[in-house]
Amino acid sequence: MRYVKIKAKTYNEAMMKLKMEHGDDAIPISHKYVKEGGLFNSKFLARELVELTAAIPERKSGARTKSSPKSTIDFTVGDNDILKKGVRMEAVPQPPVDPVEPPRAPDLSAARFERALSAARAIPEATRPAIASETPETVEIERSELSSLRKLEKEFHELRESLNRMMEAKGDGSEKRSAVSCEEESIMRPFMDVLESNDFGKDECRNIIDEVRNSVSRDDLNDRSKIEKSLRDLLKSRIVTSGPFKKGSRKKVLMFIGPTGVGKTTTMAKLGAIFALREGYRVSFITIDNYRIAATEQLKKYAEIMKIPVHVVNDQKAFKEIIEHEKAEIIMVDTSGRSHRNDLKISEIKSYADTIEYDFEKILCVSANTKKLDLVNIFKSFDKVNFTSVIMTKVDETAFIGNVLDLADKYKKPIAYYTSGQEVPNDIDIADPEKLVNMMIGSINQ
Repeated sequence: MRYVKIKAKTYNEAMMKLKMEHGDDAIPISHKYVKEGGLFNSKFLARELVELTAAIPERKSGARTKSSPKSTIDFTVGDNDILKKGVRMEAVPQPPVDPVEPPRAPDLSAARFERALSAARAIPEATRPAIASETPETVEIERSELSSLRKLEKEFHELRESLNRMMEAKGDGSEKRSAVSCEEESIMRPFMDVLESNDFGKDECRNIIDEVRNSVSRDDLNDRSKIEKSLRDLLKSRIVTSGPFKKGSRKKVLMFIGPTGVGKTTTMAKLGAIFALREGYRVSFITIDNYRIAATEQLKKYAEIMKIPVHVVNDQKAFKEIIEHEKAEIIMVDTSGRSHRNDLKISEIKSYADTIEYDFEKILCVSANTKKLDLVNIFKSFDKVNFTSVIMTKVDETAFIGNVLDLADKYKKPIAYYTSGQEVPNDIDIADPEKLVNMMIGSINQ
């Protein structure tokens, strides 16, 4: 009894191959599913096959077997050798010898058999068993080689067909996507232009447009008004606001930080006028800006008009004492403008902020007309001070404010106010997502 393994696409096909190659006496034992034929010995493009294990009974023949020792006389041994071993030569009756049943050739179609035969002929003579000395074993070897060649050829053709189908499917999908993309591109182009004008990066623009596309139905992609509404809703959801500033149960300290020339002093004066003149709070000004005399004089002028006390300090000790002894309900601190590239000066502002132990907010003032790359560096540098909110200034000097809103969203900092001119106490508004989106994209359909 010997054992063979047959592989095929299905169990039925494996059984058919077993019967074709080994006859009706073959006994199936077990089967399992295996994967093989992957590209470059990997699982890529591997196909699932059924591996059938079967037992093949040995055929009766005159050949030598373990079960028939009487028929195993080696006639190539000389008489002298036999006499030396003390073996007595006698006529031993031999059982009738059955004719050797020739192995069955697999039932191949003419074309497949011809290919297998051609492949067999291509094997070098040295590697093929001699036909003149064929035995059942050598015949089995030839059949195994032919089977292996057929299998290899079949796998190659199937792999080529799979690759062709993949390439065809990819081509069809690309053409369909290309047609859809061209149609959607013309519809989405105005919205993409608005986002790019607001200094959103290309990847960010694509992500926003993809979110808009996924939020509307396929039919609504032809309706620009619905697309615009979806875009507005998406942008509003990204804008977090925190204004207005309100006094709590404790003394409130507001510190204004930011780069040079963004309008910190004017912004502080506007809010001071609102708190003192409109809402009736006791307000006090402190400036630690000892680098720009004009800024200090400007703040003193505002304080004199609004009858708000102002303190000019030069060191942290004096600053802390004024904060502790000042009777005002809201204390507003003006800092000197610092370049975002000057880490030492920003650390100096942080050291002043670290001395405050009251209800404290640090507000980053940034100009809406600042380039996106500079804004990135400004947010990154002043984040060391751990600012709590953002005031966007000079929105009247640009048509697009998405640069600030995008950075505030990425740093998870709320927008408190925005300013739109130099007039005190006017030209300042509480941040509102609806208004900010209107300012950012206007009406795309106009």
